[in-house]
Amino acid sequence: MRFSNTYSVLVFGSLLLTLWFALTASQIQPRETNTCEGRQTTGNICESCELLSTCVRNSSGWMTIPIEICDTAKGFYCNSRAGMCSNSTGPCHPFAMDGNFPCTSQGIFPDPYDCQKYHMCYFAGVTLVAVTLECYGNKAFNAATGQCTATLQDSICLLPQFQCDNVGDAHPWPNSPNVFYICRALSQQDERVLYPSLYRCTDGEVFNGYGCQQGSIASEITTRSPTVVGTATTTVTAVSGSGTGSTTTVAPSTGRCLVAGLSADPEDCTKYYYCSAVNGVQRHRSCPSGTHFSTQYVSCVLGAC
Repeated sequence: MRFSNTYSVLVFGSLLLTLWFALTASQIQPRETNTCEGRQTTGNICESCELLSTCVRNSSGWMTIPIEICDTAKGFYCNSRAGMCSNSTGPCHPFAMDGNFPCTSQGIFPDPYDCQKYHMCYFAGVTLVAVTLECYGNKAFNAATGQCTATLQDSICLLPQFQCDNVGDAHPWPNSPNVFYICRALSQQDERVLYPSLYRCTDGEVFNGYGCQQGSIASEITTRSPTVVGTATTTVTAVSGSGTGSTTTVAPSTGRCLVAGLSADPEDCTKYYYCSAVNGVQRHRSCPSGTHFSTQYVSCVLGAC
């Protein structure tokens, strides 16, 4: 009987917590939101930027159990990586909201705060603009491949990907040293926030902590059109942004190209050819889901062909 009463109190308390959250959820725009059913992994999850929950699996599916309500009025937001409400920069922090990513050059950049999001920067006229894209389910963005080939269990989702102790600190991005960041400062709500500003070396270069130099890891994004030498192809399976398998055509290692860069696939507007500046190998790649390759911007852009 004592167990039954205790269980009833817990259930009632959980219902009150959920009801309170529902009444206040409209006060903030969700950023790091997810569901246990969609993510399919145990552990902490931000149902919204105000509510931290944990995912537990049982015989009938997934249970989402609220564990903490964040006081957003005082600057505390859900941070599933930290497992608590936090005022540190993160996916739910207003500083990291959609539309705040500053493009410094064309190309694809990882999101500094959310491992499932990435940003495609391209020129709209003379202005650099960013399109935010997202990996779904248990998939996360892998900056080394430019695709959603990582998972939520990988280190990019479990560990902070940047370290800003002082203004001016500069470091290569983990697993993709063609991208680097410089730490900057901004005063916001009487608080000094240190944050990373992402940059990209030219194709074929890596950042060594002081500057860009020729390296063995090539950038996945460039802006010049390749000249193709060799047309033999083979078929492999790739992972799309939605986390589902899709078939794409890739040139083998014997396929060569003379000029590094991107060029359109004349038979499929959602695909393009990438020529590596390091080894001269051509690859056939797909744009992220919901985008197509634009010959005007020499990049994947949002929308249908």
